[in-house]
Amino acid sequence: MPRWAIAWFGLCLCLHLPARAADAPPPPARPELAAPERALLVAGGAERWISAADAVAGGYTLVDLGDDWTPYIFQEVTDGNGNLMANRYRQVYLGLANDSGDRDGQPLAENDHNYLELFGVPPTLSVIRARFLDSKERAQTCSGVDFEKLRLAVSIPPRTSKAEAKVAAKIAATAKKLELLRQRAQVESLEQLAEKDPKLAKDIAEVQRYSAQRGSFPEVEKRLTCEGIFGPETKHVAGQFDDAMREAIIRFQHKHMLYDAAALRPDTMAALGRPLLDNDYAALVRVLTERVVSAANILEDGSTDTKKGPATYVNSAGVTVPIRNLVAEAVQATLQQLGLGDTAAALAFFERHPAADFKQLRVAIKLLPPPEYYQPNMELSVVIDRGDVFYDPLFDEVTGKAIPQTRHHFPSLTLRTKWKDKWIPLNRWRTTIGGWRSDLASNGHEYYRYKGSDVGPRVWRNIVSGPVWIAPNSTPVRTLVKWKKVHGTTQQVVNYDEVGPGYLSAYGLVAAYNVVPGKNGKPDWDNGVRVHGSSEILSIRNPDAYSHGCHRLMNNLAVRMFSFVLRHRPVIVEGDKPLDFARQFLFKEDVFEMRLPSRGFHYRLEPPVAVSVLEGNIIGKVKKPIGSYMPKAGVVYPPGPPPSPKDTPESRAGGGQ
Repeated sequence: MPRWAIAWFGLCLCLHLPARAADAPPPPARPELAAPERALLVAGGAERWISAADAVAGGYTLVDLGDDWTPYIFQEVTDGNGNLMANRYRQVYLGLANDSGDRDGQPLAENDHNYLELFGVPPTLSVIRARFLDSKERAQTCSGVDFEKLRLAVSIPPRTSKAEAKVAAKIAATAKKLELLRQRAQVESLEQLAEKDPKLAKDIAEVQRYSAQRGSFPEVEKRLTCEGIFGPETKHVAGQFDDAMREAIIRFQHKHMLYDAAALRPDTMAALGRPLLDNDYAALVRVLTERVVSAANILEDGSTDTKKGPATYVNSAGVTVPIRNLVAEAVQATLQQLGLGDTAAALAFFERHPAADFKQLRVAIKLLPPPEYYQPNMELSVVIDRGDVFYDPLFDEVTGKAIPQTRHHFPSLTLRTKWKDKWIPLNRWRTTIGGWRSDLASNGHEYYRYKGSDVGPRVWRNIVSGPVWIAPNSTPVRTLVKWKKVHGTTQQVVNYDEVGPGYLSAYGLVAAYNVVPGKNGKPDWDNGVRVHGSSEILSIRNPDAYSHGCHRLMNNLAVRMFSFVLRHRPVIVEGDKPLDFARQFLFKEDVFEMRLPSRGFHYRLEPPVAVSVLEGNIIGKVKKPIGSYMPKAGVVYPPGPPPSPKDTPESRAGGGQ
């Protein structure tokens, strides 16, 4: 967490938080207790093991930092008879978080790492501990990196060697011209030349920017090498932005939860310009955030703030007060009370505690009481604003030119709670809506089809952890196959990443069904639209990207929100839903068989949570969705009109991705 953020949070605490009664003396030390019965407490700067039961009785919150922690949606539950209701994905999740298993549930290759924070699976504290100790050992290896040069280059364009040579020649010519002009002007530097002749400022800035970029690129290579991102077998050509470099950048970004899409953009360059341990500390704060949010059972993260400041509500005393950033409060309290305020303190913590301590580790943290609108059973509702909506085709049918569909008002999802007859927003996060997507027609050709997002009142009755997406027949078959190394040989296999369960699946780690509730004994009407986690990060962040009709969320945020909903509403745990689905399909010259034994682990909300999907701002010439197929530009189709799309929930929403 940046120091300015910590200071700001501290200011908020002084201004807005309720007073807390004087703390009672901390519970006595109980070092003899076994791991399941104890908790770690830091009092007066000294650590002590105390009774977990005493901590709870004393008003502490127990934060689980153990290796067997999962988010609430994957936690083990029992039925009314005390029988375990197994969640199929729990063990896979634990393997991913502990760097012991891959996404198919198989053992992870030796010395490999998952780096899945970006996809909703944060590493365990044991993994973070190993990362800290490894970075300390690598400090000498990284001593040859010029971090100042890395910080000078804000970004580096990903050019091919041919394009780079062309740009280099152009810059060299410009630099030569500017040097002659500098000598004629009798000034000592290009900066002085720019002051004397402002018309040359643009060319001078371009030359200096290129110089910083080229000076930084060798440092990027050294930085990726010393961190171990470039392995000994990496086939990278020094000085080139080749495939090996792109793969290394992606791996670096995944490790440090960056969203820069295989490019050396500002966030990635900033991370490269920081010492290894500083990046590890940022990862520790992110991991602690998910653990603390789960333990405190909170959601408010400041996302409902506006340019004017936090949103407000009227408390029971009739006073208008700001909505607190409970996540920031809890994280700051945890860092402060555990003495983890900076990188050096965190390293000392991990050096002080052996790996065995993190197998079953809980810490006792004193948190401020939640707002008064927090209740065991909270009335919740959801508003989905579709933002700017385009129904126009992607290409002009006559000219074949692309029609721009860049949005400025983005889709958002807001979860609210009702208190004293007023709705209080808890979070507001970017999401997605449907648009024009590829669809396989009955004639075997791909067309564009508009796969929109329903408008109007809906409900969440079912929430599924580890959900499975059943690909409709209209799904392009090429997406159902992937390459994977099996027993040392790379071969094509069924792409279960696409269907799930898993963080890469169409529904991500958790999904809720948007349905119209049935009336007079009739079942709910399901149009295949979901609110779900997603690994398609750029579709959520990119102003030009769309879903297949569903409302996607970052996986970690979806897990956080749905865990909160399940813990604040009456829930019927239905458990694993058997499916026994099988499908054979032909891809090129090979036959593949897909088998899905389960639909996922189901929770049922009774009563359901109300959802309102707003129409948004309709932009463009077309004011209603086009129901027919639209040909793709440059594709040769058979004579005659395209076939009519099949009108099913799966085909309309593409299965709801």
